[in-house]
Amino acid sequence: MIKAPELIKTIVITGASTGIGLATVKACISAGYQVIATARKDEDLKHLEQLGAIAVFLELSDKESVRFAANEILQKADHDIHTLFNNAGYGLQVAMEDATWEGLSLQHITNVIGPIELTNHLLGALKPGSKLIFNSSILGLLSSSFRGPYAMSKYAIEAAADSYRLELESLGVSVHLLEPGPIEANFRATASSMINKTLGDKKTRLDYTKHKERLDQVEFTKGTLPAESCSEIIVDIADGKKQKARYLVTNLAKIAAILKRLLGSRFDVLAKNSDPVQLRSEVK
Repeated sequence: MIKAPELIKTIVITGASTGIGLATVKACISAGYQVIATARKDEDLKHLEQLGAIAVFLELSDKESVRFAANEILQKADHDIHTLFNNAGYGLQVAMEDATWEGLSLQHITNVIGPIELTNHLLGALKPGSKLIFNSSILGLLSSSFRGPYAMSKYAIEAAADSYRLELESLGVSVHLLEPGPIEANFRATASSMINKTLGDKKTRLDYTKHKERLDQVEFTKGTLPAESCSEIIVDIADGKKQKARYLVTNLAKIAAILKRLLGSRFDVLAKNSDPVQLRSEVK
């Protein structure tokens, strides 16, 4: 008797143009999965197709785009998704007092509401044994100066993932969080451009010089890991080799999480002393 070949499993990856998303696309294709990957720019969509992925346009801040992309993904996946990796997002790294209504709204729509909306559209295609993964951050466990808006969105996605985990258990769908520290990606460049867009000509009493220098520097800081350190974990979760709810990535993230747990509110003192940003410099 000839055994029928196992059906190829489908993995959906959002925000696949660069960094963790792109590395995960490559890793999943190499592992033998059918990959459906989303991006926003035409050149990125073409690149994903050249790699062997099925490329789908997705703008998470646009409700109609999310709905349209979800329908296309369901069709391409034949309503059977093995793993959904909600990776897309960006970081608004400004002081809380300098954050605007528009900036905070876009940050949360893109990082939280959009991924939840997409997930809910695709839930029917997640079968028993399927995996739902959210890309959070060490800043989903702790916050620091000039990172509040981004940390707020990651705290929120942590809460959402924990609720999904409880609610989807009866369906046999496991839910996981990736919590990276510093990773080699275009994240810092995007964060820097968002600072410029948010502040504009606005007068602020805070000095962003060192914060922007850190974001704009070409060399990655010590302890930064390549994006493949995250993609390897995603493949292992999809394969069932890793089953924990949370995965901290980079030693810096692991150490910070331990210190936050041990020190509690005293961690704020440590964070302030280790942060190169000048919090109280007056604007002249």
